[in-house]
Amino acid sequence: MPLQRPRRIFSGGRLELSNFDLVLRRGVLAGIALAGCAAVVLLTARPSELLGSAPAAPDAVAAEPRHVAVVDGATLRLQDFVVRLHGVAAPARGRACVDGQGAAYDCGAAASAALGSLVRDRRVACRLSGHDGAGLAQGVCEAGGTELNHALVAGGWARAESPGLAAAEASARADRLGLWRNGANPRF
Repeated sequence: MPLQRPRRIFSGGRLELSNFDLVLRRGVLAGIALAGCAAVVLLTARPSELLGSAPAAPDAVAAEPRHVAVVDGATLRLQDFVVRLHGVAAPARGRACVDGQGAAYDCGAAASAALGSLVRDRRVACRLSGHDGAGLAQGVCEAGGTELNHALVAGGWARAESPGLAAAEASARADRLGLWRNGANPRF
């Protein structure tokens, strides 16, 4: 019984293309490249006309008491909008500070509580003035007729980061208020 050799389905020879096939392939590739270039030009030339523009940032934001939350000693959430108090630096929650008599306490929680007492059951309104280094909106906020930025620094619960609040910080230090109690000089 003779053995039959298995049939080859594919041959090992080269596939040869006709001139028409080569021209067709080059034309398709050129068309794809041209379409890609056109898309890049359109998207970079005037993306706002093609995709629409992002909504402009508001100049002010306000919230009723039930929509106000204290994030930390210098940050509020008004509805879904987070605002940092401009010119104010408060310690982060969980930050341990030592008072003038050597007793340690969570000065970040104390600063947050101070801000919380200023906004409790009050409508909060903020005039926005750009963004901080982390990209959060920042502004000057008020609740119940009290400017929160100034009140926190004047009460000794935050450092002044703007010249307009420096006198309030100096007064709080001299009177040993808030973070400066008992002659403390907290580092945060």
